[in-house]
Amino acid sequence: MKFESIRIATAIVTILAAGAVSLAQSDNPHAVLDKGAKASGLTGADVPAWHLKANYTFYDPAKGSVTESGAFEEWYTGPYTWHRVYTEKKLNASEWSTGHVKQFKVKDGKLDLARLDQAVARPLVDPVFQATNYKPTVEMNFQAGTFEGLTLDCVSAANPSHAAGAIDPDALFPRLCFDIKDNTLRFITTSNTMTVYSNFKPLGTRSIANKVEVKPYNRLGTALEITLLEPLSSADQAQITPPGNVVPVPYAHQTGDAPLVPVRITECAYPIEARNAQEHGPVMIPVIIKKDGGVKSNGAAMGQPHIAMAAGDCVSNYKFEPFKIDGEPVDVSDTLIYDFENKAFTPSMVTIASQPPAKK
Repeated sequence: MKFESIRIATAIVTILAAGAVSLAQSDNPHAVLDKGAKASGLTGADVPAWHLKANYTFYDPAKGSVTESGAFEEWYTGPYTWHRVYTEKKLNASEWSTGHVKQFKVKDGKLDLARLDQAVARPLVDPVFQATNYKPTVEMNFQAGTFEGLTLDCVSAANPSHAAGAIDPDALFPRLCFDIKDNTLRFITTSNTMTVYSNFKPLGTRSIANKVEVKPYNRLGTALEITLLEPLSSADQAQITPPGNVVPVPYAHQTGDAPLVPVRITECAYPIEARNAQEHGPVMIPVIIKKDGGVKSNGAAMGQPHIAMAAGDCVSNYKFEPFKIDGEPVDVSDTLIYDFENKAFTPSMVTIASQPPAKK
């Protein structure tokens, strides 16, 4: 696995061996990133309302076998006004957004919408979302050259570990590579994953990748393919309005957001049943951090059975600072990861999924 990771990390870097240019001969990296963000994806003030259909397939990278597949459909009139539907073999789920922190879903939907939005909608609709992390104060590197027959401009953080602070720099500062001809996003690389964008078609002033492949450790993990992309018809405008039987969805915390700040993290008791079964390791607990900072479970904890039950019961004792958007406290969802190990408890044993710790 380590060897494959090195191959991916060096693959794009090898563009320097063919036609590398200096910054004096090319754009400032922040300008390159700005052009790429305006040319790629389906969000922005210049993007007309649209309707999209796509297929998605998730693979087990180690075995190459399909683990899940389904269809995705979205109707969109603006960055915070859209309707999404996910349909799998026996399950489906729908969600609506009518504002920055106003999302809704059908109450009996059985699919994990937060996970699907991250793995399907975001790469298709907003692939350069991490551009917002490259603030003017972040020093950037620029590389240019050819790779797989394309002439690319690639930008990355000059010191990603420093810029990311306590968060894994892969989550905030990937290398972004744009086609020098039209500024479209072609590759995103981290220390272990390459995302490839291809088969471009126009929509308004944008050029949209109709095929996306996510390759962890150089093996296919996710395949996405747009089967229909068209301007939103007047008949479909009504799709944006949620029906009367929906329930509100807490804001899903993102890696680039202001961090969630714990106030009280207490130890979870290690059950005697878990000790007898020699259970240990991480437990993932979906939670909602309420407007007052209190914490409640947002679904079943995932892990070995006895420690998962203990961790799920424990989080109600936790406390966070209220999370605010535009100055107002909001309910926010995330996943806490509690690591049961045979050592003295420290609050660092609890991490937040959207805030992965920096790599050592």
